[in-house]
Formats: sequence, C-alpha cells, structure tokens
Amino acid sequence: MKEKFKQMKGIRKKDNQYGITLIALVITIIVLLILAGVSIAMLTGQNGILTQAQKAKTETENAAKNEAGILNDYEDKINKALGVKEQAEPGKYYETDTEVELGGKTLTIPGGASISKILGEYESIDNGLVIYITNKQITDEEWQDTEKMQTTYDQFVWIPVTSSKQYGRNNDYNKSNDWAFDITKVYTGNDYLPDEIQPNIPENLTDAKEIGRLNEKAESTAVVNAGGFYISRYEMAKDEDENLVSKKGTVAEFSESIDNLKSISKNFSTSSPNLKSALCSGIQWDVVMDLVKEKTGFDVNVVHDEFYTNGKQPAGTNPENKFFNIYDLEGNCLEYTSEQISSFTYIERGGDKNYPASARLTGQEIMDGYGDSFRLVLYII
Repeated sequence: MKEKFKQMKGIRKKDNQYGITLIALVITIIVLLILAGVSIAMLTGQNGILTQAQKAKTETENAAKNEAGILNDYEDKINKALGVKEQAEPGKYYETDTEVELGGKTLTIPGGASISKILGEYESIDNGLVIYITNKQITDEEWQDTEKMQTTYDQFVWIPVTSSKQYGRNNDYNKSNDWAFDITKVYTGNDYLPDEIQPNIPENLTDAKEIGRLNEKAESTAVVNAGGFYISRYEMAKDEDENLVSKKGTVAEFSESIDNLKSISKNFSTSSPNLKSALCSGIQWDVVMDLVKEKTGFDVNVVHDEFYTNGKQPAGTNPENKFFNIYDLEGNCLEYTSEQISSFTYIERGGDKNYPASARLTGQEIMDGYGDSFRLVLYII
C-alpha cells in the first residue's frame, strides 16, 4: 500500500513540473497582447517611431531642396556677376523670365514657357528656336508626341535682332494689288503697342504718319534692347472659349475691325509679367522676311504656286510651307499688320495666288470673317 502511494505521489509531482494550467495560458496571451499593443503604439501614431522617421525623412528632403535652391540662387548671382549665362536646355520649363545662352548667343525664355525638345526646333537660334507656352514641366514621354504638343500648346519662334540697323522697313517689299500703291506713304498705325512701351503722343500732334514714326521708334527700341522678339508660329485663330491661340490645326475666322484687332492682340494671356503681346507690325514682318531669306534661302519675292489653296486650310497643314520654323508665311491666310497707307486702307501680308510672302497687299478696315488672320509678337519688357 505504501509502495502504491509513493508511485501515485510521484506522478503528481511529475504533472506539477511539466504541465501548464489554462489560467497561466490566458495570462501569457494577455501579456503578449499588451506587449504587442505597446510595440505597435511605439511604431505608429502621431509620435510613433515610423511616423517620426517619415517626418524626419520629409524634413531632410525639404532641407536639401531649400539648400539646393539657395546654392542655385548664389550660383546664378555669381554667374551674372561674372557674365556667365545659363545654357539653354531643351525641354526645360522656366517659371520666371530667364536669360540663356545657345551657341554663343543669348535670348530670354519667358516665364511659363518651355524650350522645345522636338528635333529641329531647339538646336540653334539661327534656325528658329521654338518655345511652347506650357505653364508646367513637360515629361520626355509627352515631348515624343509631336502632333499632340503642336496642337495643344501655343508656340512662338524667337526672331533675333542684333542692332537697330537690322530693324527697319524694307522698301524692296513693295508689290501690291493696288495700282496706286506707294511704298513711301506706308506708315505704322497708333495704339497697337503694349502699354508699357506705347510712346507718349503730344496732344497737339495729329499727323498720322508722324504719330506712326513715334510708334516705330518705341517698337524698335524695345526690340533692340531685348535682342529680338517672338512671333507666333502659326496664323492666329480662336479656340472654343474664344481665346487667341497659336496652335497647329486651327482655322482663322475673324470678323474684326483693325482697332479691335489691335486691342485683342494686346490681351493675349501669358503667365510672364514681363512678356507683352501685340499685333505684328509691317517692320516686324519685313525683319522676318529678311531673316528667312538669309537663313533658309527661301525666295520671299517669288510666288510659289504649291502654297496656294482654294479655301484656307488649317494652320500648319503643309509641312513644306515652313521656314525658320514658322508655318504658312505664304499662301494660306492673308495676315493683317499694324501698317497702313491711309486712314481706311490697311496692309496685309502673307501672299496669295498672285503675290509672294513679302508683298504688301491693301485691305479694308474690317476683316472678311474667313480667310484673314494675323500674327502676334511677344515683347520682352
């Protein structure tokens, strides 16, 4: 009996050594849950390790950006002091007006614009540098879709002007549809320039030609000081919201008086405070003709039948009718300028079936509603 009791007692002792009660298991699980909750709370939450680590990462990145911005600003100031210009970068978006260098020559890229990254549009100022008014940075993938870029964003071409001697009316461009036309009587009308460069006209000055001379002088000064001007790449049109656009594929349908045309030209919208728009003048058209003839060899004094269409086609349709990266300089729409020959006779350019791109054709005060257009110029003020 005693022996049996000893055996049973041994069994109980063994159970006490190696067994676990249900209460102990529950307590263990509770403790583990508490520890897990504490650990999660330490990792997450407003003051958690992960949150603080992400915050530290963000602050470090922002500090690096700020430091880079400060260093770039110092670099720009040093370069400006040393006369070193920023190199033009194809595809780059410029938030503010920036003077850049390309091939040893300088120009100002207006704020809100991007230098083209399309082959043939950015390589040289002497071949027609194109800017796109994008108001944002464009991706490389977007630049690869040429058609979409050209039909989506307004485009302008830089026309370099190196001296006041280069900038003037060319009296050799005197062909006209008017038998009584006299090139010596041509002058620039008033109130077409941006307000920032519009000259003060004396109240007692009433002679239209003398007023025109003051406008031409103010125009020349502004262009020469800026080293050039931008001209719309296409004949101007309106989009569905009645906004002026310089895009491929648009069709001009204007029924405007010349006075109203001057006004709406000055209201073209850009994000650059120092970039002002205006109706292209006859002198500016002459400068473009001179440049196209010099740089491309295109004869602006000869009619090219292949550019004439019976009925006006969308802007930029004919890729052959592109010179210095400007489309439809001849043979699509007749284009009004701020130039005139009398108080009621205005000058159109752009040629037609019988006249070359350089010709000065006389038009009436009101555009015909279809087939007449114009070019915008952008001044760097």
